[in-house]
Amino acid sequence: MVAGADHGDFFKRDMGYSATDFFRILPSAIKGYTHTVEANNVTINGVDGNQSVQLVVKPLPDREIGMIRIPRIEVEFSFHNFSARERKEFMINFDRSYQRGGG
Repeated sequence: MVAGADHGDFFKRDMGYSATDFFRILPSAIKGYTHTVEANNVTINGVDGNQSVQLVVKPLPDREIGMIRIPRIEVEFSFHNFSARERKEFMINFDRSYQRGGG
């Protein structure tokens, strides 16, 4: 998926993270929002109380490349009362937090 693209109100993303790492990074990815976590379900609330994002985190089999194993999760995003612009801004900030350095 392309960062910042308009994904609509519901989409899934395959991410190269363990669930532990995903939840560790999550608070910095959603600065400005409050959230609650119940098992693998996350509810993110907007400041006005009308907007929310539901995340469902599901483990996937590791990706294996030769001797390298990369953990994977699927994250389902479900946006409620976000405009296309607001979804885009949310995802840009979210994606920046989960980018890995390289080079």
